[in-house]
Amino acid sequence: MESPPSESGSDGTGRLERCIRDLAALNALPSLCIGRSPDEALAIVFDALPTALSTDFTYLSVPGPPARERASYAGTALDAAALAALRPVLAADVSVARRLDFGPFGELWCVEAEVPVGAARGRLVVARATRLDRDTDRVLVRSAANLVGTALEAAHVLEIARRKDDFLAMLGHELRNPLAPIATAVELLGRHPAANRERQIIERHARHLARLVDDLLDISRVTHGHVELKEEPVALASVLERAVEMVTPLVGRQRQILRVDLGEPTMLLGDPVRLTQVFSNLLTNATKFTPAGGHIDVEAKVLQSRVRVTVRDSGRGIAADQLRRIFEPFVQADHEGDALRGGLGLGLAIVHHLVERHGGTINVESEGVGRGAAFIVELPTIAYVERTDEAPAPAPAVARSGFRVLVVDDNTDLAELLSEALADEGFQTAVAHDAHGALARWRDFEPHAAVLDLGLPELDGYELARRVRAEHGRTATLIAATGYGQQSDRLRSADAGFDFHFVKPISVRELVVALDERVTRGNGTTPLTAS
Repeated sequence: MESPPSESGSDGTGRLERCIRDLAALNALPSLCIGRSPDEALAIVFDALPTALSTDFTYLSVPGPPARERASYAGTALDAAALAALRPVLAADVSVARRLDFGPFGELWCVEAEVPVGAARGRLVVARATRLDRDTDRVLVRSAANLVGTALEAAHVLEIARRKDDFLAMLGHELRNPLAPIATAVELLGRHPAANRERQIIERHARHLARLVDDLLDISRVTHGHVELKEEPVALASVLERAVEMVTPLVGRQRQILRVDLGEPTMLLGDPVRLTQVFSNLLTNATKFTPAGGHIDVEAKVLQSRVRVTVRDSGRGIAADQLRRIFEPFVQADHEGDALRGGLGLGLAIVHHLVERHGGTINVESEGVGRGAAFIVELPTIAYVERTDEAPAPAPAVARSGFRVLVVDDNTDLAELLSEALADEGFQTAVAHDAHGALARWRDFEPHAAVLDLGLPELDGYELARRVRAEHGRTATLIAATGYGQQSDRLRSADAGFDFHFVKPISVRELVVALDERVTRGNGTTPLTAS
């Protein structure tokens, strides 16, 4: 087959102008695919190619999984049979413009280019009845192939990110489900003084785990400064004691020696959970990289208006070239070692961020590999004030005996425990485990309020709320109970007719406050609350 000559003169100038114009149009392809799925992006770029390249026939194959291919002639998509008939023609090498017999479409000039999608390669073949220029058209097709690859790769990356976010949201939901009955059971245990110590330990760790689940749903907020800190006066000793409590099982398994010097009493202004997270992360890190029988020392020392806490270990140490990057996200001092220990390289980046958010600094020292490491945290202190005033007496309990609350959750343990807790607070309660049972129970129980799980089987909590509103109006207070706590989830529950949105595990105390506000005291004007 012959190759067309390169064009010049006025016609060549016109072709060059068309090439520049079409390249400008092709450059818009990636922007058109922003926010699209890979399949949507593929449809957009494929539909744009015949016009942008002025071709009669277009064939595009892209790597998978799954691998996908499309072909069209004169703007009409070819079916699988037509595409199969053309495969012998498409198998020819047309890296340089040449004329081939396309069967029912006659002889067409065609040219091809590779489509780079990540490390893989696809193929773009275009053809038309008029001659293709070996220079301008080949450049145009190659540019189009590169832009198609860029658009598809961007869509693929965004799709992976979306799936990751969906996975984390689902994982957070699934983790909150077992946390919810644990937290409720802990609140019930609080009414039995004999189990007070055990209750406090379970409550503290369950609350800490719940906060970590929140971080899991959007880890970027930790590294980008979007973490909400609940500032309050907190004793450094209590923070370190909780951190040590968390790491003690690891120390025991490793047969390591942990020594703690709390120094003099010191008060900080900060979030006790986040501060505990800082030191438990540092201690966990030290435990991971210190051999059996090694030493881990924690020392607190007051320096005027600041306190310095040093966590020192006799572990594997840190190489000099890693010291300056150790607090960067996804940096691991030893990729193979951290992989074996399950590290993601985020722990120290989170610690660094949280320390800075508390107005402090963190540094690391190490004499090299095999020589151990020391992490030095400095935090501002506040004046230590001995509290002599007694806590105010609790407000008299509001009479709740005449008010009915329906609890709906397919988690039987949680539903029963929450119902029991609310009954102990004075409410009349009833339980249902699915939407249809809830609607049936509603008619004879006539609740003043209902706590509805959003993840019910068959008919979810959103649709249940809509049906309740349609059948019974807005007289009853509806409280959404869910493992999902993103802003979109809260807006969706508000649209469905809920008055409150509580993220599991639900605090019985906060739930009672909401019920007193809207039901017991009859204040129906309170806006939807996101707890």
